[in-house]
Amino acid sequence: MKKNSILFIFAILLSSLCGKAQIISTESFDATTFAPAGWSIKVDLSPATNVWVRQTNGTNPNVLPHSGAGLARFRSRSVAAGTKQILISRTIDYTTRGTSAANLNFWMYRDSLLPANMDSLSIWVNSTDTIDATAIKLGTIVRNRSIAMPDTQASNGWYYYSYAIPASFTGTNTRFIFEGTGESAVINQGANIFIDDISFDEFPAVCAGMPNVGSIINPTPLICGGGGSSSLSLSAPITGVLGITYTWQSSASGGGPWTTIGTNSPTLSIPSITSTTFYQCLVNCSYSGFTYASAVDSIVISSNVPPTITVTPSSAVYCAGSNGVQLIASGASSYSWSPASSLNVSTGDTVLASPTTNTPYTVTGIDSIGCSSTETVNVSFNSGPAVNITANPNDTVCAGTQVVLTSVASGAAGNIYLWSDGITTRRDTIIVVADITLSVIVTNSVGCSRSDTITVVATPPSVANFGWTNLSGSTFNFIDSSTTAGAWTWTFGDGNGSTNQSPTYTYSAPGTYTVTLIISGTSCNDDTISKVIVVGPQGVSNIENNAQIISYPNPVQQELNIESKNEIIDFITIRNSLGERIISFSNTNQSNKIKVSTNRLASGIYFADIFVNGQNHPIKFIKE
Repeated sequence: MKKNSILFIFAILLSSLCGKAQIISTESFDATTFAPAGWSIKVDLSPATNVWVRQTNGTNPNVLPHSGAGLARFRSRSVAAGTKQILISRTIDYTTRGTSAANLNFWMYRDSLLPANMDSLSIWVNSTDTIDATAIKLGTIVRNRSIAMPDTQASNGWYYYSYAIPASFTGTNTRFIFEGTGESAVINQGANIFIDDISFDEFPAVCAGMPNVGSIINPTPLICGGGGSSSLSLSAPITGVLGITYTWQSSASGGGPWTTIGTNSPTLSIPSITSTTFYQCLVNCSYSGFTYASAVDSIVISSNVPPTITVTPSSAVYCAGSNGVQLIASGASSYSWSPASSLNVSTGDTVLASPTTNTPYTVTGIDSIGCSSTETVNVSFNSGPAVNITANPNDTVCAGTQVVLTSVASGAAGNIYLWSDGITTRRDTIIVVADITLSVIVTNSVGCSRSDTITVVATPPSVANFGWTNLSGSTFNFIDSSTTAGAWTWTFGDGNGSTNQSPTYTYSAPGTYTVTLIISGTSCNDDTISKVIVVGPQGVSNIENNAQIISYPNPVQQELNIESKNEIIDFITIRNSLGERIISFSNTNQSNKIKVSTNRLASGIYFADIFVNGQNHPIKFIKE
């Protein structure tokens, strides 16, 4: 006898003491769905084509099913020589197999067409749905009956083959794999392979003792509005074992009489209920003989209309990093929200939602009578604009450089910008004359904002300058006072030079020399300055703008002599190293020679501004 679905024939071994049962399951391809439930076909052709198909009869050769309404055919006639495809069984349950023998049996049609054609069926067993290194081949059968693989047959017909499953296959992951191979030298000129009525042993677990399935889970103990639908389930259902049967019963009262309304399932669907009804479930274990009765539960029907729940806003956007979107429910007495994981609280009329992805939130509202209804609000997640201020050409530039500040990548439409300097565009072009810090707030089209801050450093231009000290006679210490210099190149006017920052140099003969300092090594600019000195017996001289100034001695102790060789000195100011004015006076004698008392000056470095004809001729001296 054969059915369209898998048959379980409880005929070989039943043992409630060890919780073990051997059954025979079958697959006869009678159902119209192919591959059958739990079975699969691995298609590796290009284009993908199912070579394994279900047929109600076959051609090339002409074949009727071994029994029932259908058979499985490997269409080797329609594919190139060497084509393979596998038909994979559902998982086979060997949970309680132990050392018991297990077999796979099936019928295959063998014929006499194309005797030289080696179309074949190979049978494999594996713990996965592939033919890999762990798969074990059980055997190969050639379609043509005249080829002795594994035998020859005298006439065309259905033949029975049986294979023992190795004892190493246990548990619930075993699969049978039927590998068809086409060997037709010419496509559409070969013959096909047919199989039918597959049967195999299984060893599922069986029930034992009292089948305690817990209590009834009742999601709608109260239905308002005069009726509705519901479903019941068991808190600890027993599945995956043999011998368990479920019988659901209902009654108009908690004490019966009871009417059977559902069997063989740990769940009960109730499509329509219009009056208060009581329910129980009886669970029987056929191997132990025990029957468990669940506690009675009920669904109460009320004519009261369920509350109408409203959520404000009806949809919202959560901006990443914000405090959350406020959702307010109304229309009921109490509320519960889900999912709770991204809410600040899961009960009450007001919650704050902070999802990490787009999330629908469902609120269940219950009125004072106990009637409930739900409403859903969708909260979209938005990470906000990708704000990252960049400076072009750089965030450290030479003073006076034009810098373009870009806050977000191009192509971001709908953004609103607010820079700390008042600019409201994506790009803010500025001329950097001094160090500056700017920030921007960017708001995207859905109202989410992010901000960033940048500091642009203005490197001042390099300015060359120097002074000197006459150490003794023709020996001078040239003192660099340049700004932002990285390298120094000196020429002393006599063909010699130095790369020290503040070199000491001794001239070989008296004379007038032009000393030049070139500073370099910075990213902004180089600069050059030249000054004229006179090397002679009276110390240091400085010639600028046709005025020759001589000051001596240097270092000085009590009195500094200042002379102008060509012009009358107008005004003199003495400053300390901090730039503070110490001495300042006019030359009322209209003389080109002035003596300045230095008795009250502390030891250190000083600067004298000597004004001749309105021009300043600065000198530097040391007070001992």
